[in-house]
Amino acid sequence: MKILAWLVGLLCLSAAGAGAAHACACDSISPAEGFARTQYVFVGKVLEVKGHTWTVDVDRVWKGADKLAARVRLLDVYKDMDCEFYFEPGRTYLFFAIVAKSSRYVYYQPEVCNLTTALRSKRVAGPHGAIWLEDLIVENYGPGEPPRGEDPWKRLPAEHDRDDRD
Repeated sequence: MKILAWLVGLLCLSAAGAGAAHACACDSISPAEGFARTQYVFVGKVLEVKGHTWTVDVDRVWKGADKLAARVRLLDVYKDMDCEFYFEPGRTYLFFAIVAKSSRYVYYQPEVCNLTTALRSKRVAGPHGAIWLEDLIVENYGPGEPPRGEDPWKRLPAEHDRDDRD
């Protein structure tokens, strides 16, 4: 009977769709710990999904605003592993991210075992009771700021701009 109740609970959780699903076995961390250990904390809306790469419009940044552009690319380096992420196009998330691949064109990755989650999907302990995670971030770190970094993806050569004369 306990197993049946556990399975029903698991099905309910999966149907609820947390949005940033991953199945890693992670220790619980506080928002302060999550904030301290990551490079970037920002809110953004997923515009495009190509496999396990997402294009995100960044709205507000609490950590890393000087390097993040208004549009970033996220890469899931845990694809096909227990820790892979899934993000829905059109949905807005609070991202705790690190640099995944830095070359001419930067990719970021949601930091595994941190607090990346869809907005209004995770409640945490606040000074006056339970509060949405993004509201606690605003309470503790201010309203955030717009991203100020340059978008290296804007420099990609267009197909028609190539000079094929050799």
